[in-house]
Order: sequence, then structure tokens, then C-alpha cells
Amino acid sequence: MFEQLKQVSALVLNEGDNVATVLADVAKGARVMILGRDGRCICQIEAKEVIPAGHKICVKPVLPGESVVKYGNDIGCAVSGIATGNWVHVHNLASRRGRGDLAAGKGGCA
Repeated sequence: MFEQLKQVSALVLNEGDNVATVLADVAKGARVMILGRDGRCICQIEAKEVIPAGHKICVKPVLPGESVVKYGNDIGCAVSGIATGNWVHVHNLASRRGRGDLAAGKGGCA
């Protein structure tokens, strides 16, 4: 499996995830192989923008207000539409973690 990891660009650990974690810097226009937990290639997608290593790439379209799911966990919601192949980060994701404003019924995506 370690040989496969050298060839793979991103990992998805839960079939419900709509993002994958890239293993190395990804250039705009690059083909990104998405590897599942079982070590098999799930799909290949084109990166729509530069994505730094360790960051998230969208593997399924996410509409504004919908949950972003990583490792089977809801990590936040899309503040704008996120297309397959886009970088998912603070510019298009409102985190639900550590947000006292959400507990108080305030804040962006609830």
C-alpha cells in the first residue's frame, strides 16, 4: 500500500466524505487520484485551483449552506457553492468547531 500512496494525490477515509485530503501540493489543472480507505482508486478529478499539501479538495459538489464532511464528520458548512476540484478552506467553509457564537444561536451557518 505504501507504493500506492506515492502515486496517489488525495485520501478519502469515509464514503460519506465530500472532501479529500491532498498528500502533496496540487497544481491547477492537475489530475488528482482519490484513494479510498481500502487502497483503491475511487475516482480521478481535475484540480480547479492550486491546493496546498494537507488541505482539502472537493470531491462532490457542495451547495451553499450544506455540510462539508471529512473523515465522516461534519466539519462546517459551505458559505458559497463548492465545485468538484475546488480547494476547500476558510474562504468557502464556515467551521462548526470551537464556535461559541453558534452555541449562542449566532453566527453564519448553523
